[in-house]
Amino acid sequence: MQRERKSQQAGSIDAFQSRKELCLSKRDRSSAGRIDPKAVDICAAINAREEYYTTSSCAGRCFLYSGDGIKAHHHFARGEGGGGDDDADDAHDSNRSRSGTATSTNCSTSRLPNVNIDNQEYQEEEIQRPVEEPKGLGFFHRFRVNHDIIRDEMRYFDFNTLDPDRDDFDPSGGGDPVRAVAQYDYKQQSLSLRNDDDNDDHDDWNENDKTSSITTAAAATATTISHGPFEIIQQNNPEKFRSIPQQPIWLRFEPFILHVMCRSLSAAQALMNAARPAFKNVGLTSWKHGYGRYIVAIWGDEGLDLPLTTPHQTMTCLFQGQEAWLKELVNQRHYRNWKKIERFVQAVKAMPQIVEDEIMEENDAWSNIRDDQISLSKEEYNDVHVPKRFDVVGDVALLHSIPDDTKSEDDLLDIGNAIMKRNKHIKVVAMRSSNLTGTERSPGEQGMKIIAGAQRSPLITSHMEYGIKCVVDLNHTFFSPRMGPERLRICQQVARGERILVLFCGVGMDAMQIVSRTEATVLAVELNPIAHECALRGLRMLAQNKAVKCPNAAERLSFIHGDALEVMSRLEPKSFDRILAPRPKEGDMDGDLGKGDAGVRFLRALLPLMKDQGECHWYDFTADWEYPNCNRTRGTIEGVCNEFGMQMEVIRVAKVGSVAKRQLRVCMDFRVRVPEKQ
Repeated sequence: MQRERKSQQAGSIDAFQSRKELCLSKRDRSSAGRIDPKAVDICAAINAREEYYTTSSCAGRCFLYSGDGIKAHHHFARGEGGGGDDDADDAHDSNRSRSGTATSTNCSTSRLPNVNIDNQEYQEEEIQRPVEEPKGLGFFHRFRVNHDIIRDEMRYFDFNTLDPDRDDFDPSGGGDPVRAVAQYDYKQQSLSLRNDDDNDDHDDWNENDKTSSITTAAAATATTISHGPFEIIQQNNPEKFRSIPQQPIWLRFEPFILHVMCRSLSAAQALMNAARPAFKNVGLTSWKHGYGRYIVAIWGDEGLDLPLTTPHQTMTCLFQGQEAWLKELVNQRHYRNWKKIERFVQAVKAMPQIVEDEIMEENDAWSNIRDDQISLSKEEYNDVHVPKRFDVVGDVALLHSIPDDTKSEDDLLDIGNAIMKRNKHIKVVAMRSSNLTGTERSPGEQGMKIIAGAQRSPLITSHMEYGIKCVVDLNHTFFSPRMGPERLRICQQVARGERILVLFCGVGMDAMQIVSRTEATVLAVELNPIAHECALRGLRMLAQNKAVKCPNAAERLSFIHGDALEVMSRLEPKSFDRILAPRPKEGDMDGDLGKGDAGVRFLRALLPLMKDQGECHWYDFTADWEYPNCNRTRGTIEGVCNEFGMQMEVIRVAKVGSVAKRQLRVCMDFRVRVPEKQ
């Protein structure tokens, strides 16, 4: 009876992990295609814990709107579904008295279907469908959605520039400083595809990349779909305008909202306890006992709903001359909202190990990383002790150390057999017999010892992460499954239509995750010829992967074999929206006591390739006492930026992992401002 109960509990754990991987592997269907920048840290902190995964998020936003203010009446919804973040919208809508209605722009959901104006299928359907004039209630139109503070109040609250027929038409109003590609491209000239001459400049690195952003032919040939409160022009009928009734314009601020799936009731309670010091509106909104389905909703209380015009004077602001005061109303709420999010992040990171009454605590065979030493039963495994930690790469269990009481080859064989018996998916158990060396950071032909299972030479396997497979040669390449959460964190920051450069791509998992989850175009560079071959094999599997929902994922990814410095010297300046630089550790040349240049030569090569407002994910190695400020890394980046006359802004510093005792691998995300004359 006890064995049957344990089996059921283990199945519950496996089912939750499968749902988590499935949910997090899905594309972000918001119009921006990415998580709000201010929500990245909290989502990463929650998803890093095995008991939780996030289903939707919004870091807070302000926008102008006209109509009755009800999300279900959104003009583009047509009664067929919500916007880009249905979960957030539904939660805001059900608590309208607290915070109003959410918007689809640049907020994230990872599990529900959606319709948005940047989606190809929806654009084609929307353009061909006759526009029905709204009558009375049932009309709600949002515009100038902004997830950042208002920087230019005179521009943001200038209603005249919302008219799409004006030469100074300004749909964003200076909103989000890092706009999603194609997010505000409503006019025909902005939606048009690049001509063939422009494409010729980039054929040397991706012959399949035909556009500077993910826009469709239908959108290019169509006329304006206005995102302001004025009119919509039908396709092939530019002379016929269908006027939207003139409505008062309102200002709305919606605070932070987050939905989290929890594995057990105990885990849900622990998360709510961590959230309540920062957010008072916390509750369990849905549960299915015994199946690991407990949804916790967390939302802020910094709401605002303020009319800016009257029904009779829809273009005259009631607060003329007080735009600075309106700006302050919004910005103060943003700042308070962000402080609460930061407080919540720290609370989640400080959460202790959760004792889940409903889950078999000792059964964690599904986990990729073993966190505690396991003493298996004497009857079944003859008192074999498994090491504290090991990685699972494909069907290979990779040990980094062995217990002190291991004395012979037979003891190693017993350990390997015990691991394979506990996890039927594992076919080979191996251990490193030498340190990682060289620029490839690989153990080499003689650096890997198989202690149990099938003998493979070289030791090659295929590893799946969030539904994407890659090929790994464990003898000659570097790959760590512990970087999976970091790869997810990067993917969640990629906006639709970005052009991305991935340096030191290894077997290509980072690049394949990005193209599979976003509509970005990626160029990946790797020097190791064996890793490059593994990446090409992974690309062929990606082309046949029917689970990938983003169209033409394999066609949007190109791998180049070569030295990163040499390849970057041939690329066009200011051509990338985002650059990933997970550079390998150069032995004693890196770290707080390193003798090297901390990667300055790579920074000097990659910075000229970045567009204005482009983002870079720079990986470095620091001592634990340097984190989280990492002033040495920050100073290195600032120094190189100053050489090019650039300004840099650190977005966040993320701890990726540990490379040695008190030595950390960190990622510094920073944004650059490129001089116009550069």
